[in-house]
Amino acid sequence: MSELEKLQDKMYQIKTWIDAYPLKIFPEPDFKKAHEILKQHGMTLDAISASNMRHVLKGIKEIIETDNKSSSGAETITR
Repeated sequence: MSELEKLQDKMYQIKTWIDAYPLKIFPEPDFKKAHEILKQHGMTLDAISASNMRHVLKGIKEIIETDNKSSSGAETITR
Protein backbone atom coordinates (compact mmCIF):
# COMPACT_ATOMS: atom_id res chain seq x y z
CA MET A 1 0.00 0.00 0.00
CA SER A 2 1.43 3.36 -1.01
CA GLU A 3 1.82 6.26 1.42
CA LEU A 4 -1.04 8.06 -0.33
CA GLU A 5 -3.31 5.01 0.06
CA LYS A 6 -2.41 4.76 3.74
CA LEU A 7 -3.31 8.41 4.30
CA GLN A 8 -6.55 8.00 2.34
CA ASP A 9 -7.42 4.97 4.47
CA LYS A 10 -6.79 6.95 7.66
CA MET A 11 -8.99 9.80 6.36
CA TYR A 12 -11.70 7.25 5.53
CA GLN A 13 -11.55 5.82 9.06
CA ILE A 14 -11.87 9.29 10.61
CA LYS A 15 -14.74 10.21 8.25
CA THR A 16 -16.54 6.96 9.12
CA TRP A 17 -16.22 7.78 12.82
CA ILE A 18 -17.53 11.32 12.22
CA ASP A 19 -20.57 9.96 10.38
CA ALA A 20 -21.33 7.44 13.15
CA TYR A 21 -23.28 10.00 15.22
CA PRO A 22 -25.91 11.61 12.96
CA LEU A 23 -28.12 14.30 14.51
CA LYS A 24 -31.24 12.43 13.36
CA ILE A 25 -30.35 9.57 15.72
CA PHE A 26 -28.40 11.51 18.35
CA PRO A 27 -30.00 14.97 18.61
CA GLU A 28 -28.25 17.73 20.50
CA PRO A 29 -29.10 17.58 24.20
CA ASP A 30 -30.64 20.33 26.29
CA PHE A 31 -27.32 21.53 27.72
CA LYS A 32 -28.94 23.74 30.35
CA LYS A 33 -30.97 20.80 31.67
CA ALA A 34 -27.94 18.48 31.51
CA HIS A 35 -25.89 21.03 33.45
CA GLU A 36 -28.49 21.17 36.23
CA ILE A 37 -28.82 17.38 36.46
CA LEU A 38 -25.04 16.87 36.52
CA LYS A 39 -24.58 19.67 39.07
CA GLN A 40 -27.07 17.95 41.41
CA HIS A 41 -24.81 14.88 41.35
CA GLY A 42 -21.49 16.71 41.82
CA MET A 43 -20.42 16.62 38.18
CA THR A 44 -19.93 19.31 35.57
CA LEU A 45 -20.74 19.44 31.89
CA ASP A 46 -17.19 20.75 31.35
CA ALA A 47 -15.70 17.56 32.84
CA ILE A 48 -17.93 15.36 30.66
CA SER A 49 -17.10 17.43 27.55
CA ALA A 50 -13.37 17.26 28.28
CA SER A 51 -13.56 13.49 28.75
CA ASN A 52 -15.40 13.09 25.45
CA MET A 53 -12.87 15.26 23.61
CA ARG A 54 -9.96 13.29 25.08
CA HIS A 55 -11.64 10.10 23.83
CA VAL A 56 -12.12 11.50 20.32
CA LEU A 57 -8.59 12.88 20.09
CA LYS A 58 -7.13 9.62 21.43
CA GLY A 59 -9.04 7.75 18.73
CA ILE A 60 -7.81 10.08 15.99
CA LYS A 61 -4.27 9.77 17.33
CA GLU A 62 -4.53 5.96 17.20
CA ILE A 63 -5.76 6.11 13.61
CA ILE A 64 -2.89 8.42 12.63
CA GLU A 65 -0.17 6.47 14.44
CA THR A 66 -1.32 2.94 13.61
CA ASP A 67 0.04 1.16 10.56
CA ASN A 68 -2.76 0.36 8.14
CA LYS A 69 -3.92 -3.23 8.57
CA SER A 70 -6.07 -3.15 5.43
CA SER A 71 -7.58 -0.65 3.05
CA SER A 72 -11.12 -1.39 4.24
CA GLY A 73 -11.12 1.19 7.03
CA ALA A 74 -12.79 -1.39 9.26
CA GLU A 75 -10.75 -0.76 12.41
CA THR A 76 -12.83 0.10 15.46
CA ILE A 77 -12.04 2.70 18.10
CA THR A 78 -13.33 1.83 21.56
CA ARG A 79 -13.21 3.50 24.92
